[in-house]
Amino acid sequence: MNVYFDNAATTRPFDEVIEQLSKFLLDIYGNPSSLHRLGVEAERSLKEAKEAIAKKLGSNADEIYFTSGGTEANNLALIGCAFAYQKRGKRIVSTPVEHPSVISTLEYLERNGFEIQYVPVDAEGNVDFDQFEKLVDQNTILVSVMLVNNETGHIFDVKKLSEIAKKKNPNVIVHTDAVQAFMKEKTNVKELNVDLMSISGHKIHALKGIGALYIRKGINIQPIIFGGQQQKGIRPGTENMPGIFSFAKAIEVYEKLKASEPDKLRNIKQRFIEGLSAVDSVVINSPLDKTSDAILNVSFLGIKSEVFLHTLEGYGIFASSGSACSSKGRTYNKVLHSMGKGREIAESSIRFSFSYLNQIEEVDYTLECIEKALRFLRKIKK
Repeated sequence: MNVYFDNAATTRPFDEVIEQLSKFLLDIYGNPSSLHRLGVEAERSLKEAKEAIAKKLGSNADEIYFTSGGTEANNLALIGCAFAYQKRGKRIVSTPVEHPSVISTLEYLERNGFEIQYVPVDAEGNVDFDQFEKLVDQNTILVSVMLVNNETGHIFDVKKLSEIAKKKNPNVIVHTDAVQAFMKEKTNVKELNVDLMSISGHKIHALKGIGALYIRKGINIQPIIFGGQQQKGIRPGTENMPGIFSFAKAIEVYEKLKASEPDKLRNIKQRFIEGLSAVDSVVINSPLDKTSDAILNVSFLGIKSEVFLHTLEGYGIFASSGSACSSKGRTYNKVLHSMGKGREIAESSIRFSFSYLNQIEEVDYTLECIEKALRFLRKIKK
């Protein structure tokens, strides 16, 4: 049996996406900027996809801008906003547990004269609200806090953080990386009171290479790519229509699956946690509450993550040691380290992440294999 529990890294495209993609490629291959019929058909599909995403975000379709993925969306949000509003101030407030595409971008901005302040998080991943309020001042132009952490699944109270920030400085712009949250958690931009939101298609069974950035009307964003006037010049370049189609189709299929089995991901995670309770020297870093149902981070003490991952792979089980964007060359989980977890916990953590294509039987098989793998690895360590 093969079990794919690495859905936070990427997902297998839905069958419906694959089946209908070839027809889309053959029938709607025009450039949406072209004035002829094929171009008009492509433009219609582009608008329909924006409307599908806008409906899920509670925004207007003209506030959605397609990108090559979550990384570009985060780069465009942070760099584009920082340079557009640098005359107001130079301070940006974030957290040390953001995705590498945010952390690396903030480091770039710091090298270019911006002041980056990171608000600490506690052992559960919660932001220190008092410290956050102190860091937001009149020189702060941007706050960036993710909605769901990609490694632990912790759900941040972005709504409260936005309220605190905007009360302290009404001109502050709030961005949230919702790549791991989209379609799984509430992502209504008005309810969350955010100005910018990044999402990605391949986390919800669309193709890789497609993402989107919500930009609230009235917010200025300087482009970081230059070319034509596609998407109002904010993100120029011929649109990735196959990716855009797959994004809209994946939303449609995902909604149906979620409606038919609304508690599926929670049941899978709960079964996993219950099974692990009988295993020795295990630390659950993603409890059932206050974290995404789609992510379970576990530390198997005494066993290095990489060793355990390869052992599980021998049983046909595929998981990860954290973000696929930063896993190579890394010796321990920096997110857990930032949460104050000990080095042993950080070095032995495994992330299991679930989708609606997973089945409860896969959990039982994985638990059996985990016990076998642990017995083997701990035996040879003695």
